Amino acid sequence: MDAVPGRIVPEATGSSHDHTYCQPCAEDGKKILPEAFCPVCKEFVCSACARVHRNMKLTKSHVLQDKSSMPSSLHADSEDETFTETCQFHAKEFIKYYCTNHEALLCGESVVDNEEHRSCKVKKISQLAKQYKEGAEYKNLKTGIVQMVSDIENYLSSIQANMKLVDEESLTNINELRKFKHEINQLLDKRENELLGEIDRKKRESETLLNEMKASCQDIKTATEKLKAELQAKEVNNNQLFISGTRAIKELVGLQSSFENIRRRGQVQHSKFSRDPETEQLLCSNAAIGRVDQVASDLADRQTQPQWPALNQSRADLSQSQFSKLPDIPVKTAADTRNCFLTGVAFLSGERLLLADCHNCSVKLADTTTNKMVSQVKLPGDPWDLCLLPGDRAAVTLPGLKKIQFVSTQGNVTLQDVVEVDGLCYGIDFCDDNLIVSFFGPCKVVLMDMKGKVKKSVDKDSSGKPLFQLPCYLTVTRESQTPPVIYVSDWPTHTITKLNISLEVLQSYQDPILESPRGLAAVGDNQLLVCGCVSNNILLRNTLTGKITKLLGKEEGIESPHSVAYCPLRKMMFVTFSLSNRPELENFVKVFNLV
Repeated sequence: MDAVPGRIVPEATGSSHDHTYCQPCAEDGKKILPEAFCPVCKEFVCSACARVHRNMKLTKSHVLQDKSSMPSSLHADSEDETFTETCQFHAKEFIKYYCTNHEALLCGESVVDNEEHRSCKVKKISQLAKQYKEGAEYKNLKTGIVQMVSDIENYLSSIQANMKLVDEESLTNINELRKFKHEINQLLDKRENELLGEIDRKKRESETLLNEMKASCQDIKTATEKLKAELQAKEVNNNQLFISGTRAIKELVGLQSSFENIRRRGQVQHSKFSRDPETEQLLCSNAAIGRVDQVASDLADRQTQPQWPALNQSRADLSQSQFSKLPDIPVKTAADTRNCFLTGVAFLSGERLLLADCHNCSVKLADTTTNKMVSQVKLPGDPWDLCLLPGDRAAVTLPGLKKIQFVSTQGNVTLQDVVEVDGLCYGIDFCDDNLIVSFFGPCKVVLMDMKGKVKKSVDKDSSGKPLFQLPCYLTVTRESQTPPVIYVSDWPTHTITKLNISLEVLQSYQDPILESPRGLAAVGDNQLLVCGCVSNNILLRNTLTGKITKLLGKEEGIESPHSVAYCPLRKMMFVTFSLSNRPELENFVKVFNLV
């Protein structure tokens, strides 16, 4: 049998050790020890041949492995037999590498061809897979799947209980209605039938919603159990388990996100019959007998909130966490005539970031996975703050025009209808089909419906003094098992004011570490992110204990932060800035990852 080029035939003494030499030199009968290995050409080369390899047009793009990472011999490729999954971009190549920077599974061709991975830390799967099965990541994945199934089962039980409750309420309301009807007069049969029809309609609406939620939960449960079964089937092959497990993490996070979406829309309209006082007094009225009142009840309030494992730290105590810097997201586009002034930011589903650019009169959409702009729409005026609305929509304040602009966030950003308001509107958020908006001149906070009709307003404290000087931002959050709470930042007074949904002042507080508060973001579990514009920091306030923790400061590149958003599923924080003539800050969104 002919000898393989670059290798010496085993000695007659029976030595089992092979000696690998530079293969191009071996063709000329030279025995020179190799200094590098080309994974594309599957060839060992000496230092001289490596220089030629890097300079030749056909091979200059090949990334050579040095002595510390190259295989000891060509027999190292025998491990290919344990790889069974091919690359989606190179059908003839097996997936054998993992990019830790991009969390990407790669073949050898992908490592060489894709410039994106040139500066990345790419590792062999065969090395990573050895410890994967017993590692924390796989254990967390399995724990997350088990927890997901458990949470869905609990939620399905809550849905079943609500279905029974809707039935019971319907019967109770009907009985109360008929009892009251017989007390007053048989002449009210017509109104009785009208109310019975309304009760039945509301019952059917609630049942329809519950059945839809039940079906969606069953689908997610099936998908989660399938994911569990697939992983168990791959446990016989560590390499394949690593590949499947890596993919399963992302798939599980997606299932968790879908489940959270179901929970957010899980408001069942319960009904209660109430007697009409005018009918009791006069036995004649346009609203004879009574009415059927609806009381929204979030299913999430009827069960224990799911506690995801370390795989998803959406409910982590951020005060105990550390953040690492990720690459900035550039947001200035060719259409922009000035440096950006990003006054509002919100994280959308689908790993997208919605931004208000005041200087360029536009709303922008950025992809946080590619760090690239994907959409931009011009507004009729300078935007300030924005908030997300149900149905893939958002509301943007236009203070100079005294208007609120609605936009669609489905696909590209597009303009929708406009609502006129009675002042310079700045901060904005959404709660229970209402908008909460802060105003300058006079400074106040207003609760209005979606058409701009004012329901309530507050501008003075209990002593009659002005409550705000310049309330530029606000946010609405829920604290554990309590009604919604509003937080307003007032930067000249360095104050955060806490209001209930009736716009009654609950608390005002300051802290020496916080100067000129700007953007706010509620992150759940009684945690509030605050931008300290003059104090150059991002702070976390525990809204139950009042404790303030500094998360980021000037040492992390935080200078005049203006707005902030946090994605609990991806454990990422996004910060914008308001420094003039500092394009390295103005035209970028800084990104931090929870360690």
